[in-house]
Amino acid sequence: MIVTRMSAPQAERQLILLSAGTAGRRRAIAPQAERLAAVVDWRHLLETLRHRRLLTILGPRILELAGERADENFVEELDLAIASGRRQGALLQLVALRVMNALTEAGICSSPLKGPMLGETIYGDAGRRPSSDIDLLVAPDDLHSAVEVVRGLGYGAPTDHLEDRGLPALHFALVHERRELPPIELHWRIHWYERDFACERLLPPPGSISQDWRPTLADELASLLLFYARDGFVDLRLATDLSAWWDAFGSHLQRGDLGELIGAYPALACVVAVTLNVAERVVGIPASEVLDRPLRLGVRGHLAARLANPNPRVSPPQLYADMGVIDALLMPPGHFRAFVRRQLLPPREILEERAQQAQQRRASSALGHCTRVLGRYALTMTRLVRAPETVRVP
Repeated sequence: MIVTRMSAPQAERQLILLSAGTAGRRRAIAPQAERLAAVVDWRHLLETLRHRRLLTILGPRILELAGERADENFVEELDLAIASGRRQGALLQLVALRVMNALTEAGICSSPLKGPMLGETIYGDAGRRPSSDIDLLVAPDDLHSAVEVVRGLGYGAPTDHLEDRGLPALHFALVHERRELPPIELHWRIHWYERDFACERLLPPPGSISQDWRPTLADELASLLLFYARDGFVDLRLATDLSAWWDAFGSHLQRGDLGELIGAYPALACVVAVTLNVAERVVGIPASEVLDRPLRLGVRGHLAARLANPNPRVSPPQLYADMGVIDALLMPPGHFRAFVRRQLLPPREILEERAQQAQQRRASSALGHCTRVLGRYALTMTRLVRAPETVRVP
């Protein structure tokens, strides 16, 4: 990246993007980042990072890049935010361990997804990755039993729409009846395109201690890639998880392990390849060191990668539309009907739930929802004529 004269907002966006990169990329662009730090409005940068939930994730990296140009108030506010994150992270970990122990006592294997445990693993500090709820994975056959276990801890019944096999789209969401404990999401999978990967690769084997078990590095990396893809490559939170994971474990990953995983789950091949391409462009993960063969994205994959939005500046409905278009571009063969139900014509109860969350007086009709979404898809497609935002390292 060549830094020319730019406004404070432009410098801010570039500095945020640079700070999300791997340690290798950050070392390569350190002189440019320091010059950007001299231009940014530090107060506005602080508020931007807070709004995007990136302050504790990227704040320490920005201070490292800024060197002596760092703002004292920014440092103080960052320290307070990390301290608050540690307190919240400790609460979430305690509750998660309590729930996992209760599930184990009921004969149900579980494992944590994302959250403060991931933050402690890849950032070295549970306060670096803020979370407001607890995500746990259980096998699909155990999902309803797991709900009953969690309800026994004071949580209300979930209201998620049930699809085939009596399962929700991804998870059941449970809220504590007295609002004294954080919400819990019980997942049976982590992405729309898989039904077996999470259950077979991200859960501990029977008889093992859930808290002490970890998936293989290839399986863990694949899960982070799938989270990033499912969120439509929006913003830098999940992209930074990938760069932090790479800094911590990338040197230990055996080249070809991810390729073997793709071979075992071919429905995930396209989404993993495209997400690696995006992660290389946005945060600097060297895709050629991960896969033992060149990435083949195809036309749809290249289009999806171009829609990655590391510095989003559009409305939330349009962001969801962008995610929907990426979903359509990456879906495996045979998934079209599921895509339509998920994105264009969701069940009535889901439309009503969304209307309640948006504080609307009544829900849209299925046809009205579909028409609006297709209109936003058209706006999304206009972005394909623009060059995707990236970092060019000299």
